[in-house]
Amino acid sequence: MSLEESGSRADDSRSRTSISAQRLAAQLLDDEDMAFLDGLQKAGLLEHLDEEELLRIASEVEESDGERRRVDLLALYYAAAGDDEVSETRRLADRYFLQSVGEPATASGLVDRLAVLTPELGKVELERIGGGEDGPLVLRAGGHFSAVLDDYEEETDTEEYDLSEAEQRQGGVTMVTVRGLVRALNVLLDRHDVRERLVSLRGDEEREVYVALGVAEAAQLARAGFLEDENAEDMMELAAW
Repeated sequence: MSLEESGSRADDSRSRTSISAQRLAAQLLDDEDMAFLDGLQKAGLLEHLDEEELLRIASEVEESDGERRRVDLLALYYAAAGDDEVSETRRLADRYFLQSVGEPATASGLVDRLAVLTPELGKVELERIGGGEDGPLVLRAGGHFSAVLDDYEEETDTEEYDLSEAEQRQGGVTMVTVRGLVRALNVLLDRHDVRERLVSLRGDEEREVYVALGVAEAAQLARAGFLEDENAEDMMELAAW
């Protein structure tokens, strides 16, 4: 057998395995699942979701429906079957951020996690300006500042987090939301001329999910109903476009 014939047979075998995995995954996932994952891939996310990986997450996802199932599928993909190196690669590639309601966290801890996803900004710090406990709360990256505003939080389902343990001990607890921090971070990305911004995928009652997209890709997912924001104005406000 020639090397060419051997290579051709190997390619055919891989192709048949790929088709088989895809068909089995399609039997385990419903049309809404497939449309959601396909929509994210067309927007430039989930780069490593090939047929075998699709079969893996389809086999591992628990029975649920709606937003909960979608978030479960994402969590399985970004966990990468426990491979920390691959998981980090995927999270950084898509700037994937998930925060569960009730999960212990402080605002400064959330900022640290978000800053890992935005290396263009360098060191990002949460601080007050103007002095005193009542000074405006901002995110600072180098010489750039962005106010942390939560004046729209009543219209969104997002949990609040303590500004710092120190202020809590003083009895003056300041609360911020993930959405407020994300919006401030997006303003900093705009000032650093970064095209992609963090947008909120539709989460469930227990989890908020953010990924980075360009404006055209975000609008595409919004039209498909996959973003938390139901209208373009809210999406643009969060992303600081």
